[in-house]
Amino acid sequence: MWKAMAGRGLEVRTHPFFCVRLPYQEMPADLRTEFEGVSLTVVEGGLKHRRLVGGRPWDTTTPLARLTASFSGASRRFRTRKSDVVIGLGQKTLDALQRSGTAWRTNGTHVLIQVRRWGNPPGRAAPR
Repeated sequence: MWKAMAGRGLEVRTHPFFCVRLPYQEMPADLRTEFEGVSLTVVEGGLKHRRLVGGRPWDTTTPLARLTASFSGASRRFRTRKSDVVIGLGQKTLDALQRSGTAWRTNGTHVLIQVRRWGNPPGRAAPR
């Protein structure tokens, strides 16, 4: 990662919006524009995920794209399962997790990695 940052292949940024408790649907225009201009955003952590999907108890099989449409650009989400807010699971995966008999949603033993890909920003080639 250090080499990627030194070569401008990876840039770490922040914005005051990340310090407030608003959902991503209320993201300020300047930050929305910034997300539109990048090839990938990595979203890590349960709080950020809950802000992205509104923190509501959605049906677990609700498609990720439906609830994250307000977040522009391609993104990857990584989070250790420690809350009930889960979306985007297929029915077979959900059934298997339910049959496991564990508190998989909240006990921190499962990790959820989700990918949302949009079209490439104008003027940018597809990543190889």
